Amino acid sequence: MRKLILLDFKGGFRVGRGDESDSTLSTIHSDTIYGAIVYWAFKLFGEDAQLFAKNLKCSSLIFQNNDDYVVPKPMIYDSMHSKDPKNIKSSPYAYLSKLSLVNPEKSILTEQPTTVTSIPRNALDRNTNNSMFYFIEVTYVKPGFVPCIVLEFEDNYEKMLTSSLKALGDSGIGGDNTYGFGLFDFKITDLPKQFNQQGKYYITLSLCIPNEEEIERLNAGYYRVIRKRGFKKDTVKTKVDLNYLVEGSTFTFPIQGRGVVKIEDYFIQTSPVVIAFGGDEK
Repeated sequence: MRKLILLDFKGGFRVGRGDESDSTLSTIHSDTIYGAIVYWAFKLFGEDAQLFAKNLKCSSLIFQNNDDYVVPKPMIYDSMHSKDPKNIKSSPYAYLSKLSLVNPEKSILTEQPTTVTSIPRNALDRNTNNSMFYFIEVTYVKPGFVPCIVLEFEDNYEKMLTSSLKALGDSGIGGDNTYGFGLFDFKITDLPKQFNQQGKYYITLSLCIPNEEEIERLNAGYYRVIRKRGFKKDTVKTKVDLNYLVEGSTFTFPIQGRGVVKIEDYFIQTSPVVIAFGGDEK
């Protein structure tokens, strides 16, 4: 089952970079979303959540805007031969309905759907009782953009998913949720037909770790690698550093990834949510 989850954040959110800084990312990656949903599934349902966790796939944050959807820009886009190379190179997003290899500049989203703002915070030194004034970054979704995620899961786990999303929305995704960041309401809808699963090119909507056979085929694709680590909420420990292919990685085959992998005592999602477009080369 593939569903679209529309999110309504009650304020901003903070998603750390894994370096203990006061900065935030401008989006929420699939590893954070997956880990947060699975965390609450185990909290609420115990070991009954095992199969749910092993079959769940989450996209990173995408956006609904003006009856269209904003998705990661396909990395096959070539800024060198474009009429608008600056925007092709700098923008991370494109409109789903306008994906094109002939006129990629027409699909590019020139306005970013989120904005990162610095807000003041005050702390009290426990030794001297002196006030310490500092700033933290918070990400806000701009008006006109509706954040959403694509989820893939087994039909019989819809109730478990709904309960986990409700608990996550009430507790907050990301960091500093005790301050009200990351809280959201949600609505589950059918995935629109624009999210094709068959086509000439396949685009990842989530982070991905390719399987061994796919590694040999990566040179025929378009991708970028980032290194990430997660955070264990209950034990206050960082997770293992992992190398992922970023969202927007583009291939001529439907990349599968390694499935859900258990590392130590937690699960990670390595298989991406994938959409396809036909390409329109002359």
